[in-house]
Amino acid sequence: GIWQTLCAVLLSFAAAFCTTCAMSSIASSGGLVSSGGPYYMISRALGPVVGATIGIMYWLAITMLSVLECLGAVEALAMAAPSMRFPGFRQALGSASMALLALAVWGGMNIVTKLGLLFALVVVFTLFSFYLGLFMTGPGTVSPDVPGSEYITGLSWETFQSNWSPHYDSNVGFGTVLSLFYPCFTGILSGANRADVLKDPPRNIRIGTFGAIVFSFFLYTSFFLLWGSVATDTYLKGNFLDDHHARRLSSGGDISEEAGRLIVQTVVWNPFPNSAFVGIIIASLSQSLQCLIVAPRLLQNMAKDRLMPALRPLEKLSSSGEPVHALLFTYLAAALLVLIGELELVAPLLSMCFLMAYAFMNCSCFALTWLHSSTWRPSWIHQRRWRLLNLLSCGSGFVICITIMILVHPVWAMAACLIAIGLYAFVNWKVEAKEWGSAMDGITFRLALSALVQLEQSQHQHVNWRPQVLILYRIQKDRQGISSHEGNLRFASQLRKGRGFCMVACVLESQERDEQAQLQAAREKQVIKDIMVNEGIEGFAEVVIAPSMAEGANYIIQLTGIGGLVPNTVLVDWPEESEDDMFLDFVKILGFASTAEKAVLAVKGLKDMSLEDVKGEQSTIDVWWMIHDGGFLILLSWLLTQHRNWRQSQIRVFTLAENVSEDRAKAAGEVLSRTLRERRLFDVDVEVILADDAMIEPYTYDWTLRVEGRHHFLSSRGQKTAEAIPWEIDDLFVVDELTATTEARPPQNSTRSICSVGSGAAAEPPGGLVLVSDCREEPFDECRRGHVMRKPNESLPSLGQRLPMPSHDFTNLESCTRLNQVVLSRSSEAELVVLNLPQQWGTEAPQARAFMAYCNALTAGLKRVVFVHSSGHEVFDLSN
Repeated sequence: GIWQTLCAVLLSFAAAFCTTCAMSSIASSGGLVSSGGPYYMISRALGPVVGATIGIMYWLAITMLSVLECLGAVEALAMAAPSMRFPGFRQALGSASMALLALAVWGGMNIVTKLGLLFALVVVFTLFSFYLGLFMTGPGTVSPDVPGSEYITGLSWETFQSNWSPHYDSNVGFGTVLSLFYPCFTGILSGANRADVLKDPPRNIRIGTFGAIVFSFFLYTSFFLLWGSVATDTYLKGNFLDDHHARRLSSGGDISEEAGRLIVQTVVWNPFPNSAFVGIIIASLSQSLQCLIVAPRLLQNMAKDRLMPALRPLEKLSSSGEPVHALLFTYLAAALLVLIGELELVAPLLSMCFLMAYAFMNCSCFALTWLHSSTWRPSWIHQRRWRLLNLLSCGSGFVICITIMILVHPVWAMAACLIAIGLYAFVNWKVEAKEWGSAMDGITFRLALSALVQLEQSQHQHVNWRPQVLILYRIQKDRQGISSHEGNLRFASQLRKGRGFCMVACVLESQERDEQAQLQAAREKQVIKDIMVNEGIEGFAEVVIAPSMAEGANYIIQLTGIGGLVPNTVLVDWPEESEDDMFLDFVKILGFASTAEKAVLAVKGLKDMSLEDVKGEQSTIDVWWMIHDGGFLILLSWLLTQHRNWRQSQIRVFTLAENVSEDRAKAAGEVLSRTLRERRLFDVDVEVILADDAMIEPYTYDWTLRVEGRHHFLSSRGQKTAEAIPWEIDDLFVVDELTATTEARPPQNSTRSICSVGSGAAAEPPGGLVLVSDCREEPFDECRRGHVMRKPNESLPSLGQRLPMPSHDFTNLESCTRLNQVVLSRSSEAELVVLNLPQQWGTEAPQARAFMAYCNALTAGLKRVVFVHSSGHEVFDLSN
């Protein structure tokens, strides 16, 4: 039908118009036009990988267009001379024609240039013959003896109306029409293909290409209007012959060559026999010749860029400057494609390749305009209305190209996209680095910048905390240090199951920042990057040169990160050498991290950890909850169990309490076990250990300040003070008291707790075992009941006030040794022990020495230890 044919023309014109706008903008921006044509434009705009991918697809499209035109010439020859038809004549004649055209191109551009004027005259004559024949044809000019003459009406309004609606035969639809017609608008890049010989490429390309597509639009529109008015659909489809069912002149579908020959001889003006067919044949061969000129040069330009080693043999030119190697390769590809022999099979593939190239060209222009790239300098770039129009044009062009691909054939469209993706992956694998810029870098930058700004704003909510780890370690000048810290990096990679990022920072201790120190820092940074890649750690690496570990760590903690990508956790190695300087640096780092509101993970014994050591169901992770940070300790343990090496490990939780009875301690343990199970974390064995005040005083002396600080933080963020996971030890007893006063709990005959999930009647498997152990030297006094919570009349210190260090003299470490025996008796065989790190007692040498001695004595005899100190700003939303 006429209206659907006009829709095909309009869609093809819209795609060509938008793509021409993009091409003209790229050409006029300066420095982006060369003999590489559209390939050069795309590669310099979107980068070498995308450029090479689209260049290959565009080369394939040009080659297939040459095949299509060659087969069209063979079809016209078979119509003009039926005696030329024999089995396989399309393949045979097409191959011969292709070989002759390749020889003509091999002869040099001079021969083709001399033939150009002749080709142009033939095309003009052929168009004139068609127009004149359409206006002259009528019932009085056609002999009644001519087959199908009764269906020829001449230009008639009634015929136009009857042909307005579609009259499709079976297995033919709008997509078929569109696939056969769209190649008529694929010559829009001819100007860009020959940009190197144009006097003023930006102006010539713009005026010439826009003029060509507008002229083509009116030409094809008028052609279809005239053809739809001159004869009925029965005649135009070739159904006027009794024994044949339609083969269209340009399709090779279901029309016979005889019907096509009669239509052209009857309707088209022929001053001599078969003159129209001669014009069609010459016009088709001239177009095929032009494609054979462009395709090898395009391929040679890609080879010249040396993007892929496989293309390098095609880079060579002959003594006359012709790309003979690329021509030979292109001819071989065309010779294979011409063996298909069917236009209706070649046309959809051809359309897909062109449309994919055009879609990416529109995408290229859109990206450059949106990103305001410094290499993107068309004259209108500083005018907002033209920028908006360009964005609209390029965006529409991209959508139209994809739409046409789907309309032509959804399966072929999907195949073209898969081929493009496969080519992109292959080119990205094989491509060699190039120095020119890429708009993909700009896109990545804009997206990253936008994400960082949004992430920084969302970080104020502090919900769904995940570890963003800053790994700190030291090396001395002239020494390599990363080999002794691979265990720490491996541990950080296991925490990556929390989907946070990682920053590895090394402090190179050197009094002078000389050239030798800088070279060593550069080598160390590369070593870090290599290990991060091997361990699958996402993040960044940096090396800082500083006089001391503490000073360098201070710089790193303050300055590391940007926007929302700021580390919230500092991972440091526990000092093994018993030197005051090492202890003092370590304690200072704890102070810097605390001031910067970052959590601290101090790892001990993980440097040489083997991954095989923790595999198996018998491995355990023991969590020792010393008053504070219970939720933080449990979350870190859960994150570890998401890694394959800790997945089968059993979690055991030990929590210390004071001034409570065994019954209340047991109830608190059940609350913890039930909470972890309801939050879908894990079933754990919980042991509540009753201890004397002196045993845990380093964890309780600043308790009030820390609790009030956390509550103040939660309220300042507009969040509830109730925790998803119990945070302080008193949270367990508060929950237990509330439960006891608000509901009658069913009697329990064992220490196991069972709760239902959702609305189902099935119960969960029993939780972990809950035990209570009394390790107090003094008997429990009911009058002292109340645990460590601040008493009602106790004054609250200000949030910025520092509490004095514990009153005990810890140099004798008697209480610490007792606590160590409690820990060692339960966790000596544990693969990993996670426990609280007390608040440091000061930054002077005696205080640092006492603090380190206490922690070392507490963990003596344990395999691997992770000391954890929370910033108090971690919030976990586990309600879903």
